[in-house]
Amino acid sequence: MPCPDAPDRGRAALRLVGAGAALSLCVAVWALQGDQTPRVPSFLVLYAAAFAAYLAAVATSRDVTPGALRLCLLAAVAWRVALVAAPPLLSNDVHRSVYEGRVQNAGGNPYAWRFRAEVAPASLRDESWERMNHKRYTAIYPPLWQLAARAVTALWPSATAIKALVAACEMLSWWPLALLLRRRGLPRGRLLVAAWSPLALVEGAGSGHNDALAIALLVGALCALEAGRPALAALLGGLGAAAKLLPALVAAAWARRFRPWHLLVPLAVMAALLLPFRGAGPGLWRSLQDYGRYWRFNETGFALLAGIAGSHESAAAGAAGLLLALAAALAWRGVDAVGAAMALATAWIVLSPNVLPWYALWLVPLLALRDAPPLMALTALLPLAYLVYPAWLAGGEWRVGWGVRAAEYLPPLLLAGLAWRRRGAARPLA
Repeated sequence: MPCPDAPDRGRAALRLVGAGAALSLCVAVWALQGDQTPRVPSFLVLYAAAFAAYLAAVATSRDVTPGALRLCLLAAVAWRVALVAAPPLLSNDVHRSVYEGRVQNAGGNPYAWRFRAEVAPASLRDESWERMNHKRYTAIYPPLWQLAARAVTALWPSATAIKALVAACEMLSWWPLALLLRRRGLPRGRLLVAAWSPLALVEGAGSGHNDALAIALLVGALCALEAGRPALAALLGGLGAAAKLLPALVAAAWARRFRPWHLLVPLAVMAALLLPFRGAGPGLWRSLQDYGRYWRFNETGFALLAGIAGSHESAAAGAAGLLLALAAALAWRGVDAVGAAMALATAWIVLSPNVLPWYALWLVPLLALRDAPPLMALTALLPLAYLVYPAWLAGGEWRVGWGVRAAEYLPPLLLAGLAWRRRGAARPLA
């Protein structure tokens, strides 16, 4: 006799197949076309279709069987392989990692002023050097990423190799994420939130943004923390901070779960990672400092801070202070580790002077662990910032107007307001 829920499972399977076919079509178009910067409007139409398919797949995640999940993950791997093989889709940042890896393999220090790309020797002026942006800046990314780029470019100095590293880091993060889902009693199919995310496909394997390494380490730290292994969590969080800075802020929000001695190993590891670059002196932080002091793009909360503070530098200091205060408050209250990470990642996006679409990648694995429709909407809408390209390629400013920013941020804000109102209505009267 068939199970009563067999028809429901059949419909769920059909929705999943349809969603996978739609995502496959979108990935195939992106992979065949390559660079999307000259065709942003059509890219956004396809991205919207991909996101609709993704939401349909996520809606069926509770009904995904183990066998179906394996097939879904195989499809996710195949999509990444196709995008890794294609040219970078929407950014040329990946070429900087190729150049900085080659500098290290040639015996140089990417943080040193004399190795900035604008004065690169002829032996380092390859295709990636030609395509990289902001050649007058030295390395901005922390040392663990620099060493990873060095290792990869020693084998194959190409954007494809860096993109393959990014995709591998992203797929590696699915393992601790699956362990977290099981520990929290959540459906295993929620792995699709991360594996099938159009944002992850476009910005990771598609464009090669290096956040994936730090995100994988942060998810590993979260898994270790929830498994009762705070020393390992501190180590992984420290390594994550040595690849990108945000994990340090998130780890600060977990401070009450650590003992003082837990911090000794990650601090020692981070110091060791800096040793190969110690000769750069102030170059270790020069470009990062300049990035925080002078660059603005697609900002929202930061614009309010700048208006109040009266200058970019004062606003940057204020944003840093607010983020540290939030981390301290979350730690003091002992907020759930996932909730704390989600709060800090969101606040970082809101308060940053630069908000680029791939910044929302930090939300993706957290959304697999906790439903947050406003933040899911943000991962759908932040790519609207790519509307900067048509005017910029025609010689205009690197700037999006408040109309685009309203389209990005108002729907998540409205969803957050509706959620707050529902919680208030559901709260019993005293």
